[in-house]
Amino acid sequence: MKRFLSVVCCLLVAWVAGAQPATDFGKRHQVRIGWGDAFFENYAFAKTTPHIYPTPEALPENFSIHERYKTACTGHLFAEYGYRFTKLVRVGAQVDAEGIFWQEGDFDRHHQLIGTGKWVRNFNIVVMPTVRLEYLHKHIVTLYSGAGAGVLFALDNAGGFELAPALNINLVGVQLGCGHWSGSVDLGLMSALSGGNKIYMLGSRLLSFSLNYAW
Repeated sequence: MKRFLSVVCCLLVAWVAGAQPATDFGKRHQVRIGWGDAFFENYAFAKTTPHIYPTPEALPENFSIHERYKTACTGHLFAEYGYRFTKLVRVGAQVDAEGIFWQEGDFDRHHQLIGTGKWVRNFNIVVMPTVRLEYLHKHIVTLYSGAGAGVLFALDNAGGFELAPALNINLVGVQLGCGHWSGSVDLGLMSALSGGNKIYMLGSRLLSFSLNYAW
């Protein structure tokens, strides 16, 4: 938690340091709608390898094994608003959401489902302030890096609800376009964990794409 508070303080310092009136730095407001990968979630919640036995008759009649199957993940869907304070600094806020789904149940020795499976639906929603440093403007290309720190809201269809600190780091981003519309590709990572015991995301959203509108 101390590290998390330190990151938030650094973001606030960057905000204050950049809080100078913009003059002729182009359009001040920008809205981004995008999608990011969920490599970590797809790996952590992958379907179980089916347990197919060459001689199932050798197993007890009441044998059963629990498996996860029919897995799916939406990836990270995010929306962000940013305001340009200076030619270098843009601050704003972002909402990131994803859904992770699978079905699970018990299988007998012949790998036949016993009864009916149960659907498990998990939702991760992250709300965070963001800061972005746009250090290169040339023609239709803008290069930038940034970070965000906020709160993860974790929910599931069993009524579970938990909070955890979340951090998103954008190591480098490339924006292409001029006028009102542009597109971006970001390389970075998003993580959220609680006390080191519960890991919701760890190095997720390594690659993100967005469509941007500025005015």
